[in-house]
Amino acid sequence: MENGKLRIVIEKKAMISKCMLGEACRYDGKSKPLPKEILEKLEEKYELFPFCPEEVALPTPRPPARFVGDKIIDINGVDKTEAFLKGARVALRICKENDIKFFIGKEKSPSCGVRKTSAYVNGCECKCDAPGLTSKILKEEGIELISEWDLTS
Repeated sequence: MENGKLRIVIEKKAMISKCMLGEACRYDGKSKPLPKEILEKLEEKYELFPFCPEEVALPTPRPPARFVGDKIIDINGVDKTEAFLKGARVALRICKENDIKFFIGKEKSPSCGVRKTSAYVNGCECKCDAPGLTSKILKEEGIELISEWDLTS
């Protein structure tokens, strides 16, 4: 008990895409916050670790980027694969250092998408059934992925 109140210790830890917490870190300098009631339920279940892998090596705002084959290319044709990879590696390091077992990702992101990511295929932009780079690397290391689409109020 702490100050007459029962203190609940949350044992599950989850990294979460920072933009879903209302942080303006997306490529367009905006956020995509989750509804308050969903966020409250997540905070009851997990100790949340907000993180944006793209912020590690890229500015905000930044040109949008998409997968082209196995590379991540921005709309100006600049290869940003290494910058995205750097962010994914930092995310993995944070997960390992903090014993984080879950990642809650922002869909359609080339970094954080869990089920869908943005890509150019045959010269057309599409949303492909594939994870973003950070999600892929975290999953390969045993981190359980949770799509924002699986969160219900």
